[in-house]
Amino acid sequence: MSAGLSPAFANDIYITQSGAGLDLDLIQDGQNNVMGNSTTAMTLTGTTSVLYAKQVGATNILTLDLEGTSLNANMVATGDSNDVVLKCNAGASTSFCDNWTADIDITGDSSNIDIDVGTTVTSSASNVVLQATGDSTTVNLDIDGASAPVSITAIGNLNNFQVDVDGAGDVAGHAVTIHHTGNSATFDVIQSGAYDSILNITTNTGAGAAADVDISQTD
Repeated sequence: MSAGLSPAFANDIYITQSGAGLDLDLIQDGQNNVMGNSTTAMTLTGTTSVLYAKQVGATNILTLDLEGTSLNANMVATGDSNDVVLKCNAGASTSFCDNWTADIDITGDSSNIDIDVGTTVTSSASNVVLQATGDSTTVNLDIDGASAPVSITAIGNLNNFQVDVDGAGDVAGHAVTIHHTGNSATFDVIQSGAYDSILNITTNTGAGAAADVDISQTD
């Protein structure tokens, strides 16, 4: 090794996959874990697929484009400064976001979580479950489609939640449930569609703390 040069370490995973019946387990343990990034996302396209992705360490990045029907994604990130971007926009006529489930468990401070489903072609029967433990967590959920329940359980201070669910909501359609424990939380929730818009927010703040809640709901 030449004098004055330091070794470079990387813990990056980039995958582009298409086809049915995928069962993929990914585990990263260390600092600066990357599964896709803002310029090169991991892309999984197909039907009846299962993904388990786990990152342990500080400054985790997970950027995933998950397209198809009957998909199940389970993601776990432990450490501070997590950056999670999960999309299923179904831009191609051959891919959809139907029967699409995401279960995300984040532990650590200063996390940014962005979930975007069905904005190009609306989804059908999506289900997003998020557990977030830590301070200064920012969550942005944008879901377009029918039957799109969202469940968020968060513990921590100075957290910010932006949830926008719209599309046809009849027959047990839209339902947003948020359970939050911590100080100084901000909630902005928008639900719209044809009927079945249900919102349940429970927030427990400490003495002298406050929750800022804005709700817009139309059927």
